[in-house]
Amino acid sequence: MQILYSFKYEKCFASQLISDYNVRIKIVNQELRDNYVYETLAIYAESEDLLDKSVEYLENYPHSYEIEIVGRENNCVTVNILTKSCPLVELMRRKLMSPSNKIKLERIDYSGNIFWEMNVNNYNKIRHIDESLKETYDIKDSNIRIYNGRHINVKSEYILKEAFERGYFDVPKKIGLKELSSTLDIPPTTLDLLLRRQLRQVIQKTIK
Repeated sequence: MQILYSFKYEKCFASQLISDYNVRIKIVNQELRDNYVYETLAIYAESEDLLDKSVEYLENYPHSYEIEIVGRENNCVTVNILTKSCPLVELMRRKLMSPSNKIKLERIDYSGNIFWEMNVNNYNKIRHIDESLKETYDIKDSNIRIYNGRHINVKSEYILKEAFERGYFDVPKKIGLKELSSTLDIPPTTLDLLLRRQLRQVIQKTIK
């Protein structure tokens, strides 16, 4: 299954650019080869001065090895950049333990949140990646979603597992519906419906 995993990592050079210079970044192309990342980035800014500062930042970034401006017009500059592989990628690769489970930096939003797309063959790997990143890099406010085609849908089985492990079914409850809803980024009414549907399927399988 394909998941979209998002969080904020302030040491990411792209997130830092967005934060410091209020620019927008589009990932035109990205390749992960060996221990390096080959990227083509389109950087949009409100002024030529901010574009110049952005390019200067990349040129002085300690983990960049090659910077090439391949296009510039209006308020946009397109650059090719070669950087040392992100430590987050290396950690995620170790947890996935399979070369077929590819990792891709899908996008970076206006707030500097980064969205990683990856293939995962079981739910435990999702949890292991999340816990390892939080413990090793103090990642906060992470969000995990299942990706199907053009739409992002949260898998009912995964939701039920999350609710169980976070104590939603404990007596007394360790987490309420509203807090669980906020954690999973699902409206309370929708979450309640998904939980009841999946719980009903589990009970049906159990009592047969």
